[in-house]
Amino acid sequence: MARSAGVSLAEAFPQVAATWLQERNGGLTPQKATPKMRVAVWWRCPAGHHWEESISTRTAPAKWKNGDAAACRECVGYRVPYSYPKCGHTAMITSEAASKKRTRCWKCQQTWWQDNEERLKAELSAAAKGAVGRAAALLDAVPVPQDVPVPLVDEWRWWAAKQVQGAIAAEEVMDKDGECDLVLERVVRAAARLLPTWETAARAAEVDGVLKLVGQAHWAEGWMHQLTGRGPQPVAAEDRENIGFVLDAVLADWSQSAARAVAKDRARGGLAPTTAEITRSLTRAVMSMTDHEVFAPSAPYVHTYRELRLPVVPDGRDRYGRVDVVIWIPGGADIVVEIDSAPNAASAQKLAFARDVGAWPLWVRFGSGGIEEIDGVTVLDIREAVRGVRAAGS
Repeated sequence: MARSAGVSLAEAFPQVAATWLQERNGGLTPQKATPKMRVAVWWRCPAGHHWEESISTRTAPAKWKNGDAAACRECVGYRVPYSYPKCGHTAMITSEAASKKRTRCWKCQQTWWQDNEERLKAELSAAAKGAVGRAAALLDAVPVPQDVPVPLVDEWRWWAAKQVQGAIAAEEVMDKDGECDLVLERVVRAAARLLPTWETAARAAEVDGVLKLVGQAHWAEGWMHQLTGRGPQPVAAEDRENIGFVLDAVLADWSQSAARAVAKDRARGGLAPTTAEITRSLTRAVMSMTDHEVFAPSAPYVHTYRELRLPVVPDGRDRYGRVDVVIWIPGGADIVVEIDSAPNAASAQKLAFARDVGAWPLWVRFGSGGIEEIDGVTVLDIREAVRGVRAAGS
C-alpha cells in the first residue's frame, strides 16, 4: 500500500520508528519525521548495533532487507566491521568489500594518493611496463572463439594487455590484492563475446550508430555490413545534392572565418597555422554541418562522432582503422568523412568500405600531392581555400 509523504515515520513505519535512537537525534522524533526525509539520524537495532543513516534510505525497500524494512545490516550480514591494517580505521562495509582486503579506508587512501601521486604514477608506469611478459602469458591462456576475425582478436589483446598490466602494477605498488584476478575475469568475459551478433549491430545502428567493442567505439553500420554482407542502399541523388550544398556553404564560411582568425593572430605576432591546426579546425567545421537547416527535421536525433573505428585494417596496419567524422542520421545514410593534407592510401580504403556499406563517403583534401578520384566517393579539393587561410595577414 502506498504511503503518503505527509504521514509521519511512526505511523508509516512503526518497526523502523522502534529503532530510532532518540538520545542522539535532538528534538526530531519519529512523530515529527516523515519517511522520505533526507536527514541523517541515529538508529539502534534490538541487538545493540547503532549507526547513522538518512531516514529516506532507512525506509527504502532494499533487496538485502528481504522484506523487513527495519532490518539491521550487521545483523543480516550485509555489512560487517572491517579494520584497515595500514590506517587503523574501522568501518561497517559490505562483506564483498571486506573480501577485497583494502589496506586503507577510502578517505585515507585518497589522502595517501594525493601525497604520493607523482611518485606512484612513475612506479605504476614502471611496474606496468615490467609486467608485459607476465600479462602476455596470462592472455595466452585465455580461450577465444575460433570464429572471431584476427584483427578483432588483436584489438581485444591490445585492450586486455593494458588492463592486466595495470592490475599487476596495482597489486605490486598499491597493495591491491586480488586485483589481477578481478581484471582477468573481466578480460575472459570480453573474450567470450568478442564478435558481435548481427542483432546487436543492428540495434546499435538503429539507436545511435555506435557499437562498443572492447573499450572502443565502432561504426555500427560498418559491422552490420561485415556480419551480414548486406548490400548498400544507394544514397538518393536529392540527398547527395543537399549534403553537397550544405558542405560547400560550411567550408566557404570556414575559409572566411579561419582567414580572419589567422590574420588577427598574425597581427599580434603569431605564426601561420600548422597542418595539425588546420585539420582540427576543418574537423570542427565538418561536424558543424548538422546545424544547417537541411538537417532541421531530424536535428534532435542526429549524432556526430569523431574517430569511430570500422572493421577495415588498412594495408600496412595491424589494427582497425578510424574515420575522422561520422554523422549518423536516423533512417538515412550515414555521412563518413576523412580529412587529409596529403594522399593517404588508408583513407581511400576506409572510404571505399563506407561506400560499399551504403554511406555517403566524403574525402576533404588539402595540402600537397595529387587528388585521387575514387568511384562512389566524393572528393572535395579545398587546397586553394587553405592556401588563402594560411596566407591571411602575411
